[in-house]
Amino acid sequence: MDTLRNLDTNQNERKNRIRLKYFFVYQIFLIAYLTGVLWLRRNPLSLVFSAITPFSILFVLLVISDGQYSKYAVSGSLVMALVGYGLALGQDIAYYKTEYKIQDVFVASPVSSLTYMTGLALSEILFGFPALVILILMLFYFGLSISFLPLLIFTVLVIWISTSAMGFFLSSRMLHMKNATQIISFVNVLLAVLPPVFYSIEKLPDWLQTFAYIVPTTHASLMIQYSMGLKIPEDWSIWTGIFVEIVYATGFIILAKTKAIWRDS
Repeated sequence: MDTLRNLDTNQNERKNRIRLKYFFVYQIFLIAYLTGVLWLRRNPLSLVFSAITPFSILFVLLVISDGQYSKYAVSGSLVMALVGYGLALGQDIAYYKTEYKIQDVFVASPVSSLTYMTGLALSEILFGFPALVILILMLFYFGLSISFLPLLIFTVLVIWISTSAMGFFLSSRMLHMKNATQIISFVNVLLAVLPPVFYSIEKLPDWLQTFAYIVPTTHASLMIQYSMGLKIPEDWSIWTGIFVEIVYATGFIILAKTKAIWRDS
């Protein structure tokens, strides 16, 4: 009898865990639907507006370089787009929190901070999905091998996760929407413009290359450039890039989970 009771207890625990997982997934997709799909149904031009910055820089670089730096331009535009969509999460959360007070509703509900963050991050990637598809197709057009598709998917996911967690953490510290816009824009420049994202890291002096390796987008760009057959530094390897990106993604998630202000004291 005791054995049967233990089996029933274990089965019930497994069922409860499965129900809990499905509940979390449902919450994530519901948040993404409310903040992403419904908005896009009413404002489909948002798909165009969200792609203006990366495609504008891509256009300028393709024109002024006569196609000489086309591979760097396309890979850099993809990284910039992912950074922009991830950090945009911070602006949206700051807006929902300070202007609409929507976050108070989620705080009072059985929704965790990471569930809320993931749902909004998913809605952000919906805005950029057509642009990301075009940029990825352009990567293959300019020489990315299909054998590197798993590495490309990993790079896309890890940048999106890292910057989304960073945006969530930053937004939790913002008391005003104007502060959020300014700081997010500044971080965007630090991650997607100044580092060797649109150009080869070897263009930098040796002492600046050391600082560039600290920035996660440098390794993301190097992984994409490596996949396209571009020259990469001899002292850098693809496994170094993967390790650094995993460390950053894990660190930012932990930071968002433990240090972001979710409930006002």
